[in-house]
Amino acid sequence: MAEMRKRTSMSVPEMGRMLGLGKTESYWLIKKNYFKTILVGNTMRVMIDSFEEWYANQFKYQKVDGTPPGEELKKTTYSMEELGQRLGLKEATAYELVAKGHFDVVDVLGKRRVTKESFERWYASQTDYRTVEDQELDADIMASTYGLPEMARMLGVHRQTIYYIVANEDFELIKVGRYKRATKESFEKWYQNQTRYQLAEDRQERS
Repeated sequence: MAEMRKRTSMSVPEMGRMLGLGKTESYWLIKKNYFKTILVGNTMRVMIDSFEEWYANQFKYQKVDGTPPGEELKKTTYSMEELGQRLGLKEATAYELVAKGHFDVVDVLGKRRVTKESFERWYASQTDYRTVEDQELDADIMASTYGLPEMARMLGVHRQTIYYIVANEDFELIKVGRYKRATKESFEKWYQNQTRYQLAEDRQERS
């Protein structure tokens, strides 16, 4: 028996049913030239390969059978939500980064997406932001250092005071993301060599 030939096209109503659309919206997609069509006699048909390529590169429409859209687009771009998740930020903050022109942006049916290539290029050029994965790798550094606000609380002083102390004393500072942190070793060395400031626990012992 000869092998059955694979279908290469489908009718417009069939395409509409696949997406759960009515006749008007189905023909609106055709009018937008999102995919290739052919005429067979007087009947318009949608080329299946072209339709599937379009489907894999958009997120607005979804097949009624649940097949996820945008599979190809996901490989090369991030949504604003995904960008925020990658950096551990709120979606609104991700929009702010995009507004500053850090990334190449593509518009897909009214939805803005950031190219992964431009994200990687930007990420390698800066140190203020860290991905969630890199933040996990920073755990050892965080455990061996104090943040400046943390030091201010420990000493019971205003945050500006600790900034002044750090700027004028010999602390070993490490930048983690956007923030500077002092090694615990350098903090202890400084603390033992001064008498002006006291930790809360020491104040309690001496009271």
